[in-house]
Amino acid sequence: GDRVCALVAGGGYAELCVAPVAQCLPVPKGWSDIEAASLPETFFTVWSNVFERGRLQKGETLLIQGGSSGIGVTAIQIAKALGATVIVTAGSDDKCEACLKLGADHAINYRTSDFVEVAKQLTGGKGVDVVLDMVAGDYVAREVECLAEDGRLVIIAVQGGVKSEINAGPMYSALI
Repeated sequence: GDRVCALVAGGGYAELCVAPVAQCLPVPKGWSDIEAASLPETFFTVWSNVFERGRLQKGETLLIQGGSSGIGVTAIQIAKALGATVIVTAGSDDKCEACLKLGADHAINYRTSDFVEVAKQLTGGKGVDVVLDMVAGDYVAREVECLAEDGRLVIIAVQGGVKSEINAGPMYSALI
């Protein structure tokens, strides 16, 4: 049969295991088993969070925190393939350049620029439709600031901490 890789609930470190077909991806030609093992974790994570939970649609704008991470790299490629505008953050100019080469429309070095301000400028003040956040903590309040009306914030990790404080006033006033 065909070589596949999968994200399984248990037994994934075994030499062989059984996985439901819906959880399997074909191994790209020329890829080793080790390279193929990276696919399910990143692709399923991005798909379930950006497209199912975040409901990103063609023509919308996605802000990816950590664009040069494995999840970020995958999110750039899938979102671009499906017609979204992609803005990423990364911690160096080299990482920003790498994200642009992968297809990101814009890259913000968060060490030298305020991602909220830049995201607002890039969207003409509208804000982004979806934020994919792997930081949480004090980033959450700032991410809410750069969301468009009816924007969605998807938090998938808490590298910056589990507690956040937001000003709910602007969100409430947008609904009135």
